[in-house]
Amino acid sequence: MNVRNLNNYYIWGMKALIFVIPFLSFWIAKSMFFPYITARNFAFRILVEIALALWIGLIILNKEYRPRFSPIVIAILVFAGVIGLANFFGVDPYHSFWSRLERMEGYLMILHLAAYFLILITVFRTKKEWLAFFNAVLLAGILVGGYGVLQVLGLKEAIQGGDVRIDGTIGNPTYLAIYLTLVIAITLILLFNAVKSGWRWFYGAAAAFFFFVLFFTASRGATLSLIISTPLFLVLYLMFSGKYKKLAIFSLVLIFALPLIFWTLKDTKFVQNSEVLSRFASISLGEKTIKARFIIWNMALRAFKENPVLGWGQENFLYAFSKYYDPRMYDQEPWFDRPHNIIFEWLINGGILGLASYLGIFAALFWGIRKIAVRKLAPTNENIVLIVAPVAYFLQNIFVFDNFNTYILFFALLGYAHSLVQQDQSVSVAPNTVIQEKSASRSLAGLLAASLIMLPIIYFVNYKPSLAAKGIIEGLQSTASSVDPVEKTLKRFKTTIELNTFADNEVLEQLARVADLLISQESIADNLKAPFLQYSITQMENYLKKFPGAIRLHLMIAALYQEASRFSPNFIFKARDHLKIALSLSPKKQQILFVVADNYLKTAELNKAIELLEEAVELEFTYRDAHINLATVGIYSGQENVVRQSIKNLDEVRKLKFDKNHPDHSLWDYIVDLSKIGDAYLRIENREGARSIYNRILALEPEVAKYGVGLDSYQNLLKKFD
Repeated sequence: MNVRNLNNYYIWGMKALIFVIPFLSFWIAKSMFFPYITARNFAFRILVEIALALWIGLIILNKEYRPRFSPIVIAILVFAGVIGLANFFGVDPYHSFWSRLERMEGYLMILHLAAYFLILITVFRTKKEWLAFFNAVLLAGILVGGYGVLQVLGLKEAIQGGDVRIDGTIGNPTYLAIYLTLVIAITLILLFNAVKSGWRWFYGAAAAFFFFVLFFTASRGATLSLIISTPLFLVLYLMFSGKYKKLAIFSLVLIFALPLIFWTLKDTKFVQNSEVLSRFASISLGEKTIKARFIIWNMALRAFKENPVLGWGQENFLYAFSKYYDPRMYDQEPWFDRPHNIIFEWLINGGILGLASYLGIFAALFWGIRKIAVRKLAPTNENIVLIVAPVAYFLQNIFVFDNFNTYILFFALLGYAHSLVQQDQSVSVAPNTVIQEKSASRSLAGLLAASLIMLPIIYFVNYKPSLAAKGIIEGLQSTASSVDPVEKTLKRFKTTIELNTFADNEVLEQLARVADLLISQESIADNLKAPFLQYSITQMENYLKKFPGAIRLHLMIAALYQEASRFSPNFIFKARDHLKIALSLSPKKQQILFVVADNYLKTAELNKAIELLEEAVELEFTYRDAHINLATVGIYSGQENVVRQSIKNLDEVRKLKFDKNHPDHSLWDYIVDLSKIGDAYLRIENREGARSIYNRILALEPEVAKYGVGLDSYQNLLKKFD
């Protein structure tokens, strides 16, 4: 075989695979569980694995294509090595390596990103090749942004953004914002390298388009990042670039003036009536989600102190979150598997060594950019973009975390910076004939060996788990079958679990939800429920023997046992065993205390239930549900002193939660809480108790009247008692 042709086959084969990767961000696979995550990650891995086999053949054939070491290359390899070590010694090495369908990260992502980086710096040897790849990134960005515009127009639904924020095909407004930030940086690189004015206008318009879409993500992290990175860009432009200085000065003044103007107008109807602008106007340290971030970061800091050197390993923040749960998080999402801060992310994942190795990548990148600038290997404006882009990217990640869509762009920028540093070194592709012939044979043998290794990797690492992701969806769809839904659902889940993949945890969680739903349906015969229930419990118990720290699964199987106690009273105590384990894993999580108390309530151990609920009240006094639950058990046990104290506490919470901007909110919350206590009296047919509660509500009518409403519904309830 002609060696030069073989060389080209390798190069063009890898390029063809790599050029597909940016367009994966546009792919939504609704047939798979987590449609915005799973398919594109599986595809990315497969593309990289095939390209890696070709890469091995190429570097055997032609030593000139072997990676040249630079601080950037070394930093990435050190990072991969440190995180691998942290995962090995972490809390849950299995999931640290494999991750879960919901994230598709873990060490597998690190390994594939490192391989992706090496392939990029191998196949793109000239700036022209890099700019061609960046044009593909730009085109993919236009497709993603265009989908976002359809969401702005109401023609497509934003899955997580709702009616206020768009998420494009990324599936999350904040992720979309970070993705667009990097796409804008790449677009500006293209702009500053364009020779023809027509292309410059096109790239300028594309950048403006991306900023337009970015605005409708209403991402406050992106806004804060732009407030810092845009002035940085303009200052560097004024310092080092000789063109359009007056425009830059005007833009800089405008950048500083806009926040002040916006802050002055934030309470006007124009801002408040805009769903996007009002979200920006709500930015404050006291805002609910921002307060939650600070609480989570404090939890992460405490967890880091427990394992400061190598951390907990990737994908293990849920263990830390459970152990160091702060009761003030009661009104947030029940589970966080990320600290939503890139610094704490890597402190948890890899300890101080992991964070240092991660920051080392940025240090190496800035080393490369400095070298590019000193040696004038790129236009001045491009150097400025290369400086500002990682700053903007890092600043946004202080409030969130990375994902596939941002990883591939950031590592592309790393590869580009490395290649610019290396670009003045000549590339020889014509070794002497004797070496060529020997190299060709060795190369093809290496390609064959690599392919034989990659095929089972593709099958076990990607294909089987992708079937599991599809199997979950098919199992859920089977529940709606018009013919024998129970048997079809059970069969589908059995097939999925038999795949034995890293997705088993999520498969079992969905199986538990379906089983719980089926058991509660009276229309389904017990003889159909029993096999489904038995299979579900058996599979979950087997899994928990291998992964006893899976707290969510402990709670799910406990709920399943408790719901199935109608079949066997002993199931109540099996549920309690799992609830106790869950409580030991997260002793300060009130929701767990609630379900444990409910379990004791079912066995008429009322004093134990009250003890647990009193503990929940003490953990965080402002948690209204804790007081309501305690009052309810007090009603069931006939302990009126407990009920009276709970009502008194709720009134105190009402005062503590008073918001001068929304003075009626705490009042209506209090009325709703009292109604729930009244309903508890009615459930045990204690009409006098209910009457006392509704009279208490009606006594609030003068306060309610201030807001132009009445309490007629409660008046009508009292009339029914007469």
